[in-house]
Amino acid sequence: MPKKTSMKKKHLLFLAAFLAIAVPIFAISYGQNLNLTLRTLRNELNADYQQIDKNRDRLTEDYEKQRQKMVDLMKECNELALTLYSQKQGFTFDVSYALQKVTQKYNEFNQDRGPFDRIVTNLNVEMERYARLIESLRRLPPELDTIVGVPDSLLIHYDTTNPLFFSQTHLQLDKEVKAMADSLSMPFALDEQGEEDREQCISYACDLLMMYAETKALVIADTIHYYETFLRLKETYDYAHDYYQVLQDRIFVEGQTPWLTILQHPQRYWRQAVSDIREKYNKEYSLQIFIVILFVIELLVSWLIASLILIPIFRHVKALKDKFTRGQRRYLSLLLGILITIIVNSILWREGMLHIAAKLTNTFLWLLIAILIALYFRLKPQQLKYGVKLYLPVFCTAVAVIWCRVIFMPNSLMNFIFPPVLIGFFIWQLLACLRNAKKVDRGDRFLGWFSLLTTGAALVVAFAGYIFAALLILVWWYFQLAAIHAVITILHLIVHYREDRMKPRIEDYRSRITFITGPGKETLMFGATWFYDLVKEVVLPVIGILSIPFCLHLALDVFDFEDLYNNIYHRNFVQLVNDSGVDTFRLSFHGILVLISLFFVFRYINRALHAIWQQCRYALFLKKNNRKTIRNNEINLSLGNSIISVLVWLTYIVIIVLTLHVPTSSLSLVAGGLSAGIGFALKDTLNNFIYGIQLMSGRLRIGDWIVCDGIRGKVTHIGYQSTEIETVDGAEMSFLNATLFAKNFSNLTRNHGYEFVKITVGVAYGTDIQRVRELLGEALQKLHDKDAFGRDIVDPKRGVSITLENMDDSAVTIAVKQQVLVAERVGYIDKAKELIYNTLNENGIAIPFPQCDVHLVKDEE
Repeated sequence: MPKKTSMKKKHLLFLAAFLAIAVPIFAISYGQNLNLTLRTLRNELNADYQQIDKNRDRLTEDYEKQRQKMVDLMKECNELALTLYSQKQGFTFDVSYALQKVTQKYNEFNQDRGPFDRIVTNLNVEMERYARLIESLRRLPPELDTIVGVPDSLLIHYDTTNPLFFSQTHLQLDKEVKAMADSLSMPFALDEQGEEDREQCISYACDLLMMYAETKALVIADTIHYYETFLRLKETYDYAHDYYQVLQDRIFVEGQTPWLTILQHPQRYWRQAVSDIREKYNKEYSLQIFIVILFVIELLVSWLIASLILIPIFRHVKALKDKFTRGQRRYLSLLLGILITIIVNSILWREGMLHIAAKLTNTFLWLLIAILIALYFRLKPQQLKYGVKLYLPVFCTAVAVIWCRVIFMPNSLMNFIFPPVLIGFFIWQLLACLRNAKKVDRGDRFLGWFSLLTTGAALVVAFAGYIFAALLILVWWYFQLAAIHAVITILHLIVHYREDRMKPRIEDYRSRITFITGPGKETLMFGATWFYDLVKEVVLPVIGILSIPFCLHLALDVFDFEDLYNNIYHRNFVQLVNDSGVDTFRLSFHGILVLISLFFVFRYINRALHAIWQQCRYALFLKKNNRKTIRNNEINLSLGNSIISVLVWLTYIVIIVLTLHVPTSSLSLVAGGLSAGIGFALKDTLNNFIYGIQLMSGRLRIGDWIVCDGIRGKVTHIGYQSTEIETVDGAEMSFLNATLFAKNFSNLTRNHGYEFVKITVGVAYGTDIQRVRELLGEALQKLHDKDAFGRDIVDPKRGVSITLENMDDSAVTIAVKQQVLVAERVGYIDKAKELIYNTLNENGIAIPFPQCDVHLVKDEE
């Protein structure tokens, strides 16, 4: 041990001596580079210092902009608070608008927690950079003791600048090494020019650091006012959040006045409505009614302009005139007019009440365009007008509801006039269905009658006094109708695309698959139709499912009930917690719809993996056996498909458990507690499951012929509980998997696919057996044919053996023995028996049969 310590000291002393000689040499080499760096740094800092006034002005300008934003925000918050607190309960549209504005402003504020945060962060970065630069300049040898002109709180000091810190801490140098290291002189020092450059660099950096520090002090001072604004906004938001709950209860739980109650005292409720109208539609709010009239005129003028644009085009372009009927031309002019209206609304009306009205109107018009385009693509030209007439009551109902929102109609007026108006829309929709439903496609016929059902449901809800719930139902159905039409149209287009464009490619792909026929070949067609299947089986169903909450969000947004949407869609309506407060189960509409959507995704993944597994399995089989064809069901795919399905759906189940927040500890506890009972109760089920896996592993394949308990048939399905076979007479039978093993079933096609068949026939005594053998052998050659896959029906290796089987009482029994394909056995035996009979009969060979001779004896008298 002492020897090792001595060697270690020698090595360390040698390293220290080497450093004492080498460091000054490197210092001389790199000293010029350091001086050049200082000179360059001095020039850069000088340039920044010359721009210090401009930088100060730029920072001040940014600060003033942010400060003005803060002032505007403070004013807006105060305005929102006054607007919210001044709303009366009888004006639900006004209240919901004010609540939505407060909620929106609070959410925007939380997304950007302070307009000064970005400025403060940038200032901190610059201040730290200059502070570290000053400290690095100070430490250049010879080191400076202090920095003048900058508060010590702005500077950075390093406590572990000793170059031997690492060695002192980790290597524990002994006293001799420390003494030698302390005795070493500084390897280099700045010359006179370098010290001058450093001094100027520190001076410039200090001035820049102080500039940023002063700006930061101003920003921090205004942050206090900003935080006060945040507290006021949060107070208003909390009030709005509580009011949202009250409003939600009033709309969906308490409701308004039932219309039958209004009919009992109509004059009183009408006087209340008139009073609210006079209070509401004064000079300020009369603009809202004018806006409605303005948009109607705007749409009519746009339609007229569109017609004037398209009429000369259709008149002078003969190809277009011949392609489009008169009804289609009017239809296109309507679409163009609606588009012009949307463009005009987006350009002209950008502020105030006109902007709100234009936004709602454009939303309605965009969805109207989507429905009209869907009808144009799906319906025949002669069906277009009937399709529009079928949905026209829905369009007008949605317009009426949206315009009630635009003019902020008081509750009393809504309660009084909306139920009878809704009766009119219901009758109109009923007449539209009776007159036009039979003249359109089945899908539109269903949607027309469902629109009638939706209007009826809204009518019942409105009569019960839940006016705003009825409005939400009507607007939601309009949005949902547009989404349904979009999905149906996309499906219609991709089906036509498959028939027109993909069909030749699919047929070409099918013609290139020559190694297999039958159902296995159709499964491989996934390689040609995967994108079509993805859109049809995943994209469209998911869009259809997610369109439900999306349309609900749009409907609630029309009435500024966005917070209600969060409560309905995202909030857990089932939430269980344990004693520790940890969620044990939670369920929301959002989670349900996501899980349903994932079902379609995993179903497609499962199918795709099955197709890939089948393709790979076939390729490996052909390569391994050096073959070009595969017989139906020759390869066992059941086990691989089952493993893929288990893995895919197990992953889906895990996602369900995670989404619902089901604790795995609880599942383990439940599984452990029930395992014994389930084991006894489901013993037979588990046995069948295990035997099913054994069968799938290769002991049995779909298409194999088996004999079990005296029943012969072909395997059509192998499941985890039972195996299904098709018997010779065409009946379907199922055997439990455990029963197959208990009965010792025989797999007739497991070995080579041939089955021993013996056909016996009797000939008369005295018949030439050799001649019979030659005649039958020659005749049976006609049956030496091939099946659909090119296999010999009769095993050519064994051939046909004709032997003398037995000498019975009335005939010599001849046995015809051969190995026949199991699948061809029944047909072969029938043909062989007929051929044997005809051959023997044609060559005069008698076939004896049991007979009885009766001799009558007459007694002589």
